[in-house]
Amino acid sequence: MLRIIQSKEKYCVFDIGTDKLVCLFFKIKDNKPYILGMDHQKSDGFLNNNDIDHKKLSLSISRAVKKGLPKNSKISDYQCFSNLTDINLISKKKFSEINCGKIEITKKDIRKIFKKSIIESKLRGRCLLHAYPLNFRINNKIIENPLGHECDKLGILLLNIYSTYNLFEIINKCFKSQKINIRSFFDSGIASSQANLTNSEKTKGVACIDIGAKTSKVTVFINDKIVYIKVVPIGGEHVTNDIAKGLEISRESAEHSKIIYGTLNLPFNEKIEINSENLNNKTISRNLLYGIIKPRYEEIFEIIRDQIFDDIYARVSIKSIVITGGASKIYGLTDISESIFNRRVRIGCNTNKESFFYNKPEFSTILGLIRLAQENNRFNTVNELKRSNFFTAFDKLENWIEESYA
Repeated sequence: MLRIIQSKEKYCVFDIGTDKLVCLFFKIKDNKPYILGMDHQKSDGFLNNNDIDHKKLSLSISRAVKKGLPKNSKISDYQCFSNLTDINLISKKKFSEINCGKIEITKKDIRKIFKKSIIESKLRGRCLLHAYPLNFRINNKIIENPLGHECDKLGILLLNIYSTYNLFEIINKCFKSQKINIRSFFDSGIASSQANLTNSEKTKGVACIDIGAKTSKVTVFINDKIVYIKVVPIGGEHVTNDIAKGLEISRESAEHSKIIYGTLNLPFNEKIEINSENLNNKTISRNLLYGIIKPRYEEIFEIIRDQIFDDIYARVSIKSIVITGGASKIYGLTDISESIFNRRVRIGCNTNKESFFYNKPEFSTILGLIRLAQENNRFNTVNELKRSNFFTAFDKLENWIEESYA
């Protein structure tokens, strides 16, 4: 079982998106997250893809913290975590091996091989965000749990996930300028998947697709392990831009029309009124709006499908699709996506009607970050190793070994 954070500790998580920025403060009460404060607002500073005006983004972070910070507290009282969305995100498998001298494998050997693999995983111009063990090998034989086995050589296969170093430094600089120390950065797609996927889905094979404003994040689990991750530079904003150009209206009116009248099912010539550039209402057929929206959603899903299914292993093993993110809130999404992916599809969102986040898939990333923060002892080892805090890192790795293989 994963170890839960002590209730006396307080946490702050940031969802830094190109369209919105969310800052949430919480603590653990009765083994559940208890929200202390929260603010979400439009984020500033994202110019184009990974191009960021760090001064504007820093101000957005500052405003969110000031509005969300609970009374009689300061940001230094909280352990802080954030997401990171990189359109140039890459993943690479890394195999490392050590000699064991034909003796039984111990936790010390696992620490040694994990450390060796992390050290060997450096890439120029890249920042290592995550390193997930896929399997171990004993004398070239794949095995899940190597403890207690005798062998000449012990190997480990990691799935390493890297962001561009420049983007990592810019985002980190934005936080540091506000005197905020981020303990760990988590990939946005991984965070979103943690909020939406069930253990059964992860085991059977599932792809989580988070469609945001400018990007779509794809994370694939097979046998409860991440085997594929990708950020595609296309999202809901592209649909909005198509509507604005096609109907010759402002982006604000286009976004409103998409939310209120958007559909992926043929609406049978219903008439609707939308605001035009001259502030007068324009009457159009809802079929016209449908004719603009549907091709773009089809394109988004076809691009993602081709990217995922280019991997034969993923194509065969994925049994279902979970779609989330702000752009997933459109009528008829399930039907069109099932026809494109030829898989069972559901919309991922909070189903607790008493929660503020009920039926709000746009908050999937922040909900996943809450969970990742609670399980930080499991995920923070890589960050400690990168900082050369080997003693702290091995303490955390000991926790991971205890939880995974004891």
